[in-house]
Amino acid sequence: MTAFTRIRLLAVAGAALCGSVAHAQSNVTISGSIDAGVFRDTAGRTNVGTIQRSHLEFAGTEDLGDGLAATFRLRHRFDADTGTPEAGTGRPFWHGESTVGIKGGFGALRLGRALDAIQAQDWAFDAWSNYDRIVSPAWDLWHWNYSADPTGGGSGRVANAVFYDSPKFANVSLHVSASPESPAGAVAKTRAATLLYNDGKLRMMLGSGKNSAGATETSVGVRAAFGMLSLMGMYNVSESLAGSKAKVTTLGAVYVMGATTLKAGWGQADVDGLKKEKMVSVSAGYSLSKRTAVYADLASKRLLGTGTKEVYGAGMTHSF
Repeated sequence: MTAFTRIRLLAVAGAALCGSVAHAQSNVTISGSIDAGVFRDTAGRTNVGTIQRSHLEFAGTEDLGDGLAATFRLRHRFDADTGTPEAGTGRPFWHGESTVGIKGGFGALRLGRALDAIQAQDWAFDAWSNYDRIVSPAWDLWHWNYSADPTGGGSGRVANAVFYDSPKFANVSLHVSASPESPAGAVAKTRAATLLYNDGKLRMMLGSGKNSAGATETSVGVRAAFGMLSLMGMYNVSESLAGSKAKVTTLGAVYVMGATTLKAGWGQADVDGLKKEKMVSVSAGYSLSKRTAVYADLASKRLLGTGTKEVYGAGMTHSF
C-alpha cells in the first residue's frame, strides 16, 4: 500500500467519523422561571405567593441526520412560596409537559402530555400570556366550561395524546392534538385543532376542540403590532355536555417603553345569559435585566352574587 493510498484511506475514515459525530450531536437545556409576590385576593386576604408562574424545564434535541431531529421536553410547575407543586395535589409532577417526539421538514410530532392545540396557541391573545392570576382576563375567564383534561385535575393539557405542528405555508400553520384513549366515564375522545396565521406583525387563530367529557370549545383571536404597541382580542365559546354555554370576550393592550412595559385588559363572561364575571385590569412592569423584572398589578372584578372586588399585588420574577 503506497503512502498516497494510506492518506486517502485515512481521509475517508476521518470524513465518515466526522459525519457520524455530526449526526449524533445533541443539545440539552435547563430553563425556567421563579415568581413570587404579595397580593390581595377576591376574599380580601393578603397573601405571599405565586402571582405569575414558576416552572423548571428540561428540553433537548438530537440531530438524527437527513433533516430530522429527536426532541423531548419535561416541565414541572411549582409555587415558589412553599416549594410545592402548583395547585397542590391532584396534578402530575411533570404537569407542564412531558413529551418525546421527532421533527423535520414535515413539521413536529410529539407523544405524551402537553397543552392541547388551542391552548398551546391562544396565550398570545392575552396581554399577560395567560400567566398572571390577578390581572389576566384569560386566567379568569377563558375555557369557562372546558378542560382539555377533565379527569386529571382540570387543565389545558391533554394526556396520553399525539401532537402535530405543521410547517408554515404562506404564514399559516396547522396544530392538532388528539388522544386515542378513553378514560373511565368518557363519552368522547379528546381532540382539538387550530389554524394559525402569523406574519410577525399580525397574528390570527381559529381553534376548535372537544374533550372526553363531551364539552366543546371554539376560540377566535386577533393580535396586531403597531411599533411599541400591541392590541389583541379573543372570543371564546365553551359548552358543557349538560348544555351550559359560556361566551367570553377579552381585549388587551401592551405598550413597551424601553425597560418599562404597560399592560391593560378587559373581559367578561356571559354564562347561560348571566354576566358571571366582568373585569378590567392594568399593570406596570420594569425589567432590571434581561432575566429579572418587578411588576405591580391592579384589577377590578365584578362577580355575580358577590359584587365588585378590588385585587392588587406586586411581585418579582426571574427567568433562567
